[in-house]
Amino acid sequence: MPPRSLAGKNLLGQAATSPDRIVQLMKSQGITPAKPAALIVGPTPPPYNGMSIANEFVQSSVRDAVRVIHLDIADRRGLANVGRLDLTNIVLAAAHGVKCVWLLLKEKPEVVYVPIAQAWLPFLRDCLFLVPARIARRRVIVHLHGNYFNRFYRQTPGVMRAIIRYALGRASIAIVLGKSGSGLFDGILPAQRIRIVPNGIPDYFQDGTARTGGVQKPVLLYLGLLSANKGTLHLLQALAAIKQEFPEARTIFAGEWASGKEKLAAGRIIEEFGLASIVEFVGPVGLDQKLELFRNADVFVFPSADEGHPYAILEAMSAGLPIVSTNIACIPETVEDGKSGFLTEPGDVDGLVDRVGRLLRDGALRGRMGTEARKRFLEEYTLDRYAERMNSVFAEALRKTG
Repeated sequence: MPPRSLAGKNLLGQAATSPDRIVQLMKSQGITPAKPAALIVGPTPPPYNGMSIANEFVQSSVRDAVRVIHLDIADRRGLANVGRLDLTNIVLAAAHGVKCVWLLLKEKPEVVYVPIAQAWLPFLRDCLFLVPARIARRRVIVHLHGNYFNRFYRQTPGVMRAIIRYALGRASIAIVLGKSGSGLFDGILPAQRIRIVPNGIPDYFQDGTARTGGVQKPVLLYLGLLSANKGTLHLLQALAAIKQEFPEARTIFAGEWASGKEKLAAGRIIEEFGLASIVEFVGPVGLDQKLELFRNADVFVFPSADEGHPYAILEAMSAGLPIVSTNIACIPETVEDGKSGFLTEPGDVDGLVDRVGRLLRDGALRGRMGTEARKRFLEEYTLDRYAERMNSVFAEALRKTG
């Protein structure tokens, strides 16, 4: 029998055009093939936000298939500093860019994964990773977690558009969150390089939600960044009308305020309409507290005007809650209007009052919609489904490395 190294060469000769076949043959000869390396750029918590959570899920999903090299770009100072132009962020960006170049030279990853921003300053930071990867001729996977990249591209000055085209033009694959995002790279990347990968999360309620939310004192839950753009102020305005018919209904807001100005605006609404006795702001919450909030809620309300594919909605679906949200981005692909929840237009306060009122009046409707929401979650949005889709994308990129 030839030496193991020589056997490996013979096997490569037998199956030069089939990487999967190569792996099978090597394993049959007792040879453990080395995992290909993937440089994964992105933040990890804290602070907890969609991007840091998403990056953790990406790493856990592909770790069995590739050797993960992680470049952590988190700013630990808190959400208020994300995307800001200050000296600390400039220093952090420069340090992360230098480390990216060092990792490309030292580790020689076959694939580089970069979640990209859709604003000019954060995107320039992303170029510190995209451009070196292009120069090093690495296969690049870009991942867009928002839903208005095409608008950002069209509205940006010509020089910036040229930078975007150069940084992204050689990307092997661009991941978007849903069908609504299929055209977000028009004019930058050909359609055949776009792949749809909806978000997915662990099934935190696989043993049952055991909700204790009561019919007599129903609980509405909002969970996410507290800001005007996320619909927080519109929800408070809707509660002024909801209170007239359902004076016992409570609303819990969980999350961090985007700014002190918006917190003050919310305080003025609460004072004007006398909402202090029916609203509670619990601040940012950890996983255990968050799950308890879901267990004790009756309806999840998320009237945001700026989303991609929000994790909070998937968590509420996992908990078997009916959803009231907005008809934007990937939300209509996730929440089936009239089946697993209700959708309104952003800023439609009257629509919020109507949809929430329907659910509070009809316990059977809440139950049916909650059941449908959990069913859809199990079919499409578990972490296993997400991992399956992400591994397919990484495998495709690795095949392209040849």
